[in-house]
Amino acid sequence: MGLASKIVGAVAKRLPAHGRDRAEEWLLPRRAFERLEVPASSALTIICDDGETRDLDIVDVLEQQGVKGVFAVSPDLIGRPGFLSYEQLRGLRAAGHEIAFHGTTHDPFTGFAGPAALQRAIDEGVARMVAEDLGTPSTLIYPFGRHNRWVRAAAAGRFGCAFTTWFGLNERHANRFAIRRVPFGAYVGKLAGTEAWYRGLIDRAAGGCCWPALMLHPAADGHTQAHNAMLGRLIEHARQRAVAVRTVCAHLPSSPAGHAGSPDRPSAATLPGARV
Repeated sequence: MGLASKIVGAVAKRLPAHGRDRAEEWLLPRRAFERLEVPASSALTIICDDGETRDLDIVDVLEQQGVKGVFAVSPDLIGRPGFLSYEQLRGLRAAGHEIAFHGTTHDPFTGFAGPAALQRAIDEGVARMVAEDLGTPSTLIYPFGRHNRWVRAAAAGRFGCAFTTWFGLNERHANRFAIRRVPFGAYVGKLAGTEAWYRGLIDRAAGGCCWPALMLHPAADGHTQAHNAMLGRLIEHARQRAVAVRTVCAHLPSSPAGHAGSPDRPSAATLPGARV
């Protein structure tokens, strides 16, 4: 075992959920395809996970405010009781909202046998979305937030960026395939989660080079109608502070280093055959 691996293992024991993966991402250098320069003009992005019908409550808030959001879906769940249908998702896309990929089956990516198995599953799900006129998603939202070094390399062969559940504001520099989020409503844990606290994050973003992305699970315990009303007020506050509310596709550069066709981005032929 190398020194770096020993350090990762030691630190992981002292970290919360996803400990080893967090330690690995923090301690090991970012590869070229992972490096992201956060745009100088800050933005607020609103992401709903899972594609449940309660997401439509958020759509109402966004439409009332004249902004667009991101809705992450898993093809195996689309159309099931309590989940949005393909027809509804096509309507969201036609209205200007972004449809992101949330895994084909919503299983954690770290549970696959390796890069090849993961990429086959991704390709199957993306093909289903394309066949249903949802387009080819460029944004990945990791199911359960789970990812590690080999997962990020595999994802880079299919997507332009990926978001985790790890907390952070993405200031100046970020990992393109481990972009942090801020929980809103459900899964706030020990964070303050008050309106004043969220306003403070937006005020911080107003200084530039900052990209807070709110993580919403509207159907989960902890998310209430009061949060929907608060979201509307936060969008108004962002507008007052000149922080644009944008989708991922609208905020990231269209052709950043490391995207498809770049020598910095790993191809399927160069991915390792086992976990690293």
